[in-house]
Amino acid sequence: MPNRLARGFRSSFSALVLTSGATLLFFLHYDYERTLREGEVRLSHVADLFNQHFLGALELATVRAEAMTVRLGDFNLYQVPALEAEFGDELRQFVEDVDQISAMLVLDHDGAVRWASIEGFLGLYLDNRDYFQGTLDGGGNGYVIGAPLNSAVSGRRVTPIAWPIISETGEIAGVMASSLESGYFRRLLEETRFDPEMLVDIRAIDGTAAFSSEGFDELAETRLVSVSSPIEGTGLETVMALPRSVVIRSFLLRAVAFTAVYALLSVLALYAAILAHRRMLALRVSLAQTEHEAWNAKQAAKQFQAIFQNVEDGIIVFDALGEFRTSNLRAQELFGVDNAEDAVERFRASAPVDFEHLADSTSFIFVPDAGSNQGVIGREIRCKVSRVEAVEGHTLYCVLTDVSAEERLIRARTVFVETVNHELRTPLTSLNGAMRLLSARFGNELPPKARQLLDLAERNANRLMMLVNDILTLQAMDQGRLDVTLETVRANDIPREAVSNMQGYADGFGVGLLLELPDTSAHVHVDPQRMQQVMDNLISNAVKYSPKGDSVEISSAVADGEVMIKVRDHGVGILAAAQDAIFERFAKPAHGPDTQASGTGLGLAISRELVERMGGTLSLESVHRDEALGDQPHGSTFIVRLPLAQIEQRSAAE
Repeated sequence: MPNRLARGFRSSFSALVLTSGATLLFFLHYDYERTLREGEVRLSHVADLFNQHFLGALELATVRAEAMTVRLGDFNLYQVPALEAEFGDELRQFVEDVDQISAMLVLDHDGAVRWASIEGFLGLYLDNRDYFQGTLDGGGNGYVIGAPLNSAVSGRRVTPIAWPIISETGEIAGVMASSLESGYFRRLLEETRFDPEMLVDIRAIDGTAAFSSEGFDELAETRLVSVSSPIEGTGLETVMALPRSVVIRSFLLRAVAFTAVYALLSVLALYAAILAHRRMLALRVSLAQTEHEAWNAKQAAKQFQAIFQNVEDGIIVFDALGEFRTSNLRAQELFGVDNAEDAVERFRASAPVDFEHLADSTSFIFVPDAGSNQGVIGREIRCKVSRVEAVEGHTLYCVLTDVSAEERLIRARTVFVETVNHELRTPLTSLNGAMRLLSARFGNELPPKARQLLDLAERNANRLMMLVNDILTLQAMDQGRLDVTLETVRANDIPREAVSNMQGYADGFGVGLLLELPDTSAHVHVDPQRMQQVMDNLISNAVKYSPKGDSVEISSAVADGEVMIKVRDHGVGILAAAQDAIFERFAKPAHGPDTQASGTGLGLAISRELVERMGGTLSLESVHRDEALGDQPHGSTFIVRLPLAQIEQRSAAE
């Protein structure tokens, strides 16, 4: 039995080796043929490009030649001296300007040369030349190209080209002839071909060469991969070739690499056979582990189902086509039904959406269909759609939340804000006015204690008014009712008016206000009232955090098409970790209890949004006292950047 198994293994191995060798040879031969075909396709593509370039250049030359032949058609070509006098300079300039040609002959209808740009041709008869006869016969597309020949004058290989000279009566009165030299073909080739190893032969259909690139004739035809492409309407064809060794270079590299990989794979196959038994044992272990994992998956599914059915939000699941899959107990409770199907039907009847086109992140609020259940009446449900990708397609989870209490809270907040507006703002305005009037008329006559109490009351009334204004502004922002009316104002008027408004407030804290303004007439587009609200917030904050007897610096500058208004204090500064948070609504205190000033946490958030709505930015630069390095001063600087008004930008450009 072992010998039989060994013989069977050797026979199978020999058959496998022979089959593998034959397969390798087949693929190598196929790749060789494919490489040659790809080379021919590449050569054919380059030949077509060259032909198009060649014909395009001839068309350009023909357009210019026809302009000259039209003028010559009105002239008696037999008058040689007059022809030289009338057209000699223009013809020589034509030869110099047209890249395709290097010489020019003008022949009459009999084939006699009546004008030549080179010596030795005047008076010769060239009526036996094929290009001359072809031009008289009306062949070609505005031009006729003759068979390549060796020039008797220059001794170089040239390709004749001729254009008919047509008289006013429409008859051919003569021929304007020139030649395409090898230098012209060489320039076209340099502008066209992709591979410097390509060889080119431009020849007539009968095989007469017009141009051959260097090395073309040195290689035998069997050592070349070549294609030919006729140049339409010229009697010429382009032969593109590559040495066969160049074409199959990549094949040889692939063949070596493929053979090496194939041999390596063969060795690995033998090694794989040896390991087959071990893998079988490993497979048994893997199957046992898979069964254990399947059991764990079932347990996880049970746990998920338990969580799914008992979460506080209702969940309804749809597939990619909007078809119902399942729902949980909370969803049934929200609709006042006792099964998943009824919950889905109530959801379909109540929700204002197209269930066949549910989109990810869609959110809406709806009133559920109560049916006969009175407990559902008045309930409002928010639905948020989430999309989860799966192997068989995506699944949509509709999460349902009872927001009846939340909506009531929103309405209560709206009523509260309206109450604040009507019940607090009006009396506060009257109270502020009365205290300012009392302070202005009788402030100097009041006893010091009474004066202090009056100042305290005025400051707290102002603080309460600012709180009311912040709440109303915040409400207007949230409801989209905040109006920002832009006007063109002088940039310097903004900090100047702000300092005038806040001077009394700063005096109450014993803090000075220093105003530094440049000599400029710059203008900006802002809402003056909202801008003063922003400046009041920034200056009041700076005053509250400045040491008594210190000063707050308010300055402005114009640079890079914008106005920068800075409010700087010399207080303790703001920690780097807290600088982003202070612009959030109801921001947490940025300082400890011994430093933090009282406030609502709304001023900076409102100020930033107002500035952004006016097209600007509000930023902060601050160094905290505990984070300062060396002589670096601590304190905070709030910077408002506003773009210059367009009239200022135009003036700067001019």
